[in-house]
Amino acid sequence: MCYTIEKIGDMTELDTNNNPQSSNILDTIMGNQTLSSINKFEPAVLVRELLGTLKDRDRDILGKRFGLEGSSVETLESIGQANGLTRERVRQIEKDSISNLKKSTNKNLEQALQLIFDCIVEHGNIVSEEFLIQTLLYNKPDIKDQQAVKFLLSLGDQFKYYKEDSKFYASWYVVGFDIHRLTDVIDNFIKILQDAGKVITQEVLNQSFKESDLYREHSFELTDKVLRSYLNISRAIQSNPFGEIGLSDWNEIRPRDVGDKAYLVLKHHGKPEHYSQITKLINEHKFDERAAYQETVHNELIKDERFVLIGRGIYALSEWGFKKGVVADVIREVLASFGKPMSRDEIISEVMKKRHVKRNTILVGLSNKKIFQKVGKDRYSLAVPAENVGV
Repeated sequence: MCYTIEKIGDMTELDTNNNPQSSNILDTIMGNQTLSSINKFEPAVLVRELLGTLKDRDRDILGKRFGLEGSSVETLESIGQANGLTRERVRQIEKDSISNLKKSTNKNLEQALQLIFDCIVEHGNIVSEEFLIQTLLYNKPDIKDQQAVKFLLSLGDQFKYYKEDSKFYASWYVVGFDIHRLTDVIDNFIKILQDAGKVITQEVLNQSFKESDLYREHSFELTDKVLRSYLNISRAIQSNPFGEIGLSDWNEIRPRDVGDKAYLVLKHHGKPEHYSQITKLINEHKFDERAAYQETVHNELIKDERFVLIGRGIYALSEWGFKKGVVADVIREVLASFGKPMSRDEIISEVMKKRHVKRNTILVGLSNKKIFQKVGKDRYSLAVPAENVGV
């Protein structure tokens, strides 16, 4: 789950009363300052400059350990074998090289570390590694820059690494941050989603969270930007391609098969479609790496009760009120539910809410005198069974 950096307009007044309004204004000011620095951030260029201060062997070892300057990330073992060194000697060279770079008085390095620090602080003092890189490099997708950012993080004593586990993705946080704060927020989010029992928007999730004691106690720090950042760290909460948030094991968040994907795209498309178009929509939204094929989609939809075939290859969601069966069956159900004779136009209107058919097709079905009978000038009702005539 990720989002693009937001550019927010200037604010001319500053509320200093320690409330959410002042938090949002400070967030705006800091955000604009950081964005300006990000536009000038060239991590690969900086790393090349730093490595240039090392001996050739030390530069080569660091490059291979961190995958810098186009190198692949290598193990201590493989680097040692290539250089005739033991694993421990390679480890020591790596440690000493990093220590020397940390002691350097390179102003560009100081500015880069300050930028990374500001970015992490802005997002609540902890950020997922993936999200941090996307934020710092939103206009620089090159792998060299990505690896360079990871290397620069290792040079900052103010940063700590959180190794990925069952609850959270790999993240970086500033020294002094209490991981329990993150855990408490995510636990609150999970409870809100469990109570809702369905996917919701970020706005609804935030609004519900802001009614909690935890938010009231820390409202100044827990801005919307921080809450979005925390969500990026959680493995238990994810979003789908439609911006809806839910628990990661829910079908509407992580669809398990073609049927789940078809349900999601049709639900958000909002109207019946031919199975070929449904297939196209599935592939456009890229739920995963698996491509959908028309034959598979058609075979899945025809046996899934969430869908109704309402025309030649055209499917709708059952929850929309569409009905299975031939047109005559739908007309019969409409008349039975109405409870009294209906005009031809009324019948056509109601049937077309339940089936995707042409007007003439409905008229042909209505002409079946064994099922329907004309009452008066232009009204129809269900035919009276022959055995009941005269009763």
